[in-house]
Amino acid sequence: MQPSSPDELKARVTRARIRLALRQPFLASALMRLPIVQVDAMSWCTTMATDGFHIFYNPGWVAKLHDAELRGVLAHELLHVLFSHASRRADRVAEVWNQACDYAINLLLIDVGFRLPKGGLADHRFSGKTSEQIYDDLIKSSSHRSAGGSSRGEGDPDEHDDNGVLCPVGRDLLDPDDPRTMPLRSSDAPDAEQLRDLATELRVEASTRLQGRAGAWFQQECDAADSARVDWRAVLRAWLQDRMRCDWSMWPPSKKHIHRGLLLPSVGVEAPGHLVFAVDTSGSMELSVLAQIYGEIASFRETFPCSLSVVQADTAIKSVVEYGELDGVEIPKQFTVVGRGGTDFRAVFEWMEERLGSSTSATSAMVFATDGAGRFPDVPPGWPVIWLRTPDGVADQQFPFGMVVDL
Repeated sequence: MQPSSPDELKARVTRARIRLALRQPFLASALMRLPIVQVDAMSWCTTMATDGFHIFYNPGWVAKLHDAELRGVLAHELLHVLFSHASRRADRVAEVWNQACDYAINLLLIDVGFRLPKGGLADHRFSGKTSEQIYDDLIKSSSHRSAGGSSRGEGDPDEHDDNGVLCPVGRDLLDPDDPRTMPLRSSDAPDAEQLRDLATELRVEASTRLQGRAGAWFQQECDAADSARVDWRAVLRAWLQDRMRCDWSMWPPSKKHIHRGLLLPSVGVEAPGHLVFAVDTSGSMELSVLAQIYGEIASFRETFPCSLSVVQADTAIKSVVEYGELDGVEIPKQFTVVGRGGTDFRAVFEWMEERLGSSTSATSAMVFATDGAGRFPDVPPGWPVIWLRTPDGVADQQFPFGMVVDL
């Protein structure tokens, strides 16, 4: 019998959460810590969906599910969050990536006894493979279907089961920044860094409770999530944009046009007072990677009105180029690499400490591009640090402080 009111439906979802936590303890922590939000019938949430933290559900669809199916779909969305599927997509085709993630999840759920709505994606060809591996297989074979079709070649995509439920769960991975979900997000939703930490914590808790083949599958997807490369440009932009205001201001003016003698308004920005972009120019750094780094420095120089120091260093400081906040000077397209020796990170941190002196504060920041092989300072600095580890970097290198992202 279908619930007669939204409150009764919410109570049913709550009961499903409790029963799911009791029957599947490996999901208990995620069930208690992730918000589940009811939405009206909308095109972006015809069934259930997640943005990597919130789990949204369409009441009209959920009302038609059997209790066991409701628990199964709820567990499905929880695993999307635990495995950071929403943020792991990078530049992959969204629809195909969603299907690959569904294949990776559903076999695990079926293995531990979950019941899923008819038409869910499950194919034993993909047993033991990560979402990334399944995605590659789908792209190579061109066997992916529009989201929601049957994985077993049976029935029509619009087929209904004997309970009147639309069979496919459909595309349920939303972009973390999808504006359609903004009005429904909780006020204490974590930022990108906090969400990564939360997902990692939940994965660790869950992996200790699963054994056997399901445990092996779960750990394999956990490892893929932990090793997924991050778009370092997006991380740096997000770090800076967190300090942006949405209003336009005449101070500071747009420095993109100041060299033309034009004082035009710019977006009011609370940017770092001083950004140091340090580049490891030791012999192990590829010139092609250095060129990419300098291109990104130029892009940020046009966007964020803060003073900038571009530092090249190996075992010592080899070059420092200073750019003022409003001087209108652009990063040159051609640059000379100096250094090419060993690597000692301490020289840059000591230089920055001396450069800033008593003005060192949270409004100063450092971005350090390196392969990770070198000597680190013994004491963490008093400013945020983002380490950009190059593709040929030391994979197991432990960075003693700061955020580490991979090129």
